[in-house]
Amino acid sequence: VLRRRLLYILFLALSLPIQAIEVPCGTWLELRATAMEGWHFAHWNDGDTSAVRQVEVMADANYVAFFAPDCEDYPVLPVVALYDWLLMLDMKTIESWGYFFSEQDVTWYRVRGVADEPGDDVSGDDEKMGTGFYLTIDRSFVGTGDYYAVADMSSKATGERCTDFMRSQIVNYASSSAPKSAPILEPTIVRPNETQRILRLNPNYPTTVTIYDMSGHRLQTLSADGVERMSLQAESVAGCYQILVQNGDECHVLRYIVVR
Repeated sequence: VLRRRLLYILFLALSLPIQAIEVPCGTWLELRATAMEGWHFAHWNDGDTSAVRQVEVMADANYVAFFAPDCEDYPVLPVVALYDWLLMLDMKTIESWGYFFSEQDVTWYRVRGVADEPGDDVSGDDEKMGTGFYLTIDRSFVGTGDYYAVADMSSKATGERCTDFMRSQIVNYASSSAPKSAPILEPTIVRPNETQRILRLNPNYPTTVTIYDMSGHRLQTLSADGVERMSLQAESVAGCYQILVQNGDECHVLRYIVVR
């Protein structure tokens, strides 16, 4: 008697619907897990680590292919400043890269001297500031400080190359007593598409300017080498915007408003 069994093949980490086929009992099938760009095959749900395998269908079964983002070189997690006293990981961009972690896995630090290496619990001296996607800096904070976040990926099932620590970019938070040499933006209240200038850049280092809206969505990135000032065009939609200026090892956040 020839019996028929239903074999489900599921694909995770890919934007595909569940696929199901019905085959006669005893049929041999080839399963092939193909990763999208920026991802790699990790394993099947039964522990098999072969991206291409042969299976004999003897009963109803589910085969799930797990994929993980390529992360031999951990990218620098982006940070945006929503207000003068609030820093935040740009989770929309981070998740678009394929990295997922919870608030409990994120720890914020203030740099003391030289920034510690992620996971350095022996010689690390940076000041722990709190946990979560956000870092709230007290409104009465005096002086400046360099801050960064560390995401602990060691408990995440994202493949062998993704079980470590990932650090954010280092952000320089400037209070009202910010040094006079810090970059400035002129003007800060503008009309749509009006020309603006970033002044006081150090020409000895390359400069990268990244513009965000208030929700932390990255709008555009500009780069230049050996310049003391940069020109840019204000956004065309009314609202508040953040400009992250990276000049060498220094990082500053500037803000402006587009009015109609």
